[in-house]
Order: sequence, then C-alpha cells, then structure tokens
Amino acid sequence: MITMGIGVGAGVFYWLADYQLAFWILAYAIIYGALSALRGDSPKHAKLAVYRRGTGLTIAVLIPVAWHIGTLAGYFS
Repeated sequence: MITMGIGVGAGVFYWLADYQLAFWILAYAIIYGALSALRGDSPKHAKLAVYRRGTGLTIAVLIPVAWHIGTLAGYFS
C-alpha cells in the first residue's frame, strides 16, 4: 500500500513534467517495496516476497514505468 502511494506521488511529478524527480521517487518506491516484501509479515513468513500480497505485483509494474521515466529524464538511452 505504501509502495503504491509512493508510486502515485511519482505520477504527480511525471504529470508536472519533472521526470528526474519522478524517476528517483520511483526508484525509492521500488527499493522500499522490495525490502519490505523480503522482510515478510512475521518470522515464519520471512522466506520470500510471495507472502506480502500485492507488493510483488506493484514492483513488477513500477520497474518498466521507472525505465520509461528514466529514459525521458535522460538517464538511459
């Protein structure tokens, strides 16, 4: 939920055509989401990100979006 909220915040900066800031916000969202997915909800679920419902899907959607915005910002060619 927090990862998607951060992604929506990046969307606001994308809409305002501030691509560099939107890219770095998305990079933060991807890293935050991946680390929280790996953390798990409890010690018995700490094996994989599968146990955090929705976080893996959110990260999978945000990675190509971050690549697109990074290209617009001039970080990738």
